[in-house]
Amino acid sequence: MDMDRRTVLKGTGGIVAASALAGCLGGDDGPEGDMAIWHELGEGELAIFNDMVEQFEDETDHDIAVSEVGDLEDRVETAVAAGEGPEMWSWAHDWVGNHWDRGFLADASDDLTITLEDEFTPPAVEAVQPPGTDAVVGLPAAGETISMFYNPDLIDEPPETLEEVLEIAEEFHDPQQGQYGFSQDVNVYTFSWALQAFGSMIFEVDEDGEAHLGLEDDEMHEGMEIVRDLYEYMPRDLEYDAQVSPFTGGDVPIHMNGPWAVSDFNDEDATFEVAELPAIDGGEAAPYTGIDVWYFSDMINEDEDRKDVTIEFGEYYTTNEEFQQRWADEQFYIPVIQDIDEDGLPDEVAAFQSAFEQGVAMPVDARMNQVWEPFEDAISAVLTDDGDIAEEFASAADSIRDSWDDE
Repeated sequence: MDMDRRTVLKGTGGIVAASALAGCLGGDDGPEGDMAIWHELGEGELAIFNDMVEQFEDETDHDIAVSEVGDLEDRVETAVAAGEGPEMWSWAHDWVGNHWDRGFLADASDDLTITLEDEFTPPAVEAVQPPGTDAVVGLPAAGETISMFYNPDLIDEPPETLEEVLEIAEEFHDPQQGQYGFSQDVNVYTFSWALQAFGSMIFEVDEDGEAHLGLEDDEMHEGMEIVRDLYEYMPRDLEYDAQVSPFTGGDVPIHMNGPWAVSDFNDEDATFEVAELPAIDGGEAAPYTGIDVWYFSDMINEDEDRKDVTIEFGEYYTTNEEFQQRWADEQFYIPVIQDIDEDGLPDEVAAFQSAFEQGVAMPVDARMNQVWEPFEDAISAVLTDDGDIAEEFASAADSIRDSWDDE
């Protein structure tokens, strides 16, 4: 998707060395390892993942070639389109529709040794199947969404309502001293909790396959008014680091983010707790939710032995209760396997779980790809250029529909 959630929100992906990529892409000696994986995980996430890979290799004697790749979407699309690339990569489920339509993914439904419905929650099962198909193009690893972080050194208890959020923001806001009342990254995904709060969905597909935009709905405009109200207490710079740094530095009481930020927050020794999203008078916070998926690349169809290892690895990783528990305990991701002991999960995960349950699954339809950038530009125009909400959103909707017609 054009709004690279992890790249924007985490900013942790590095560029692997050319020599490492050469092995995955296939050089004079052929592909590296018994299978290859590309990822863009954060430091804390990567520590868990590396432990799991090491354990899998010890138990199976397989050699897994793991590469951290910056600009993952562009590199995956370029490599697979050229008949190269890894057997597997990790990202949220919103790539399913686009990558399936473009032939980048393999249907592994006949190759799995597990039954998805027996292992995973219903949203997780739905996330790995392209719309209108029975194909299985990956395995789900964890759930994620936006919730509320707060600094307990600044406020004793998290606000329970949006009105309380605004009251606290007003009390603490002093930009002349580098202190702000509220902060969060500004894009469609992260502000979906407010934009969709009054019942209008950003993007929907009806039973006939027709796409519908909610950008011109009064309810969507009302949600944008929440965003505009909060922006009064935010740093003027809309970039991710400019919104996060004051919170991790102890100068913001309330911040919205997801579990992908936890690793960076811990690295910064930030003081924080996680709470449920605030209640909204006349509506309910409705954030986009994501399922982290380990995708099966179309490359698995090139070599049966590597395909078998890829399937074995995917099943091992995503159904392993020990590692699902670690993802929850250390990174606050929401487990998606059926057998997890929910009573043993951290309180922070419960907060994300609450937000997940009231949220809306990110659309997997490929047409959503044309929604992110124009809509984000419209939001920015309202906030930074004092644009009219109805006019900016209508212009974005026209641009999106034009891009659909051009395809």
